[in-house]
Amino acid sequence: MTAIAIDLTQLITAQDRAAEATRTQIRALRDRAIAAGITVEGIPIATDDLAQTRIMGAALSAMLDPGYRVQWKTAAGFVTLDAPAVLGIAGAIRAHVQACFDHEATLLAALAAGTGGDAATGWP
Repeated sequence: MTAIAIDLTQLITAQDRAAEATRTQIRALRDRAIAAGITVEGIPIATDDLAQTRIMGAALSAMLDPGYRVQWKTAAGFVTLDAPAVLGIAGAIRAHVQACFDHEATLLAALAAGTGGDAATGWP
């Protein structure tokens, strides 16, 4: 009879599976928080991936042309934005997205340290 060697270091424990499920939940919560939208100067701004791409394109135009103006569609209807407003919104979106990633990093560090808290709270 041939002996079969089993490398027990490759086993996935229930604790490993639970940690991976929590990491997956945190990623999903991060993505939901990113796409939740923000309000800038009373203007509701979408922050999903497509909206981010569009505002960054408008921000590039605003950087190239300080006189740039655009009709921007929001959930409340169209608003006219000048170059400084476009750049302000782009900066606010970028700060929002970064805050979501920062919160994810904090939660993942707590999970790795075994001190994880409620993943559903504290999102921007």
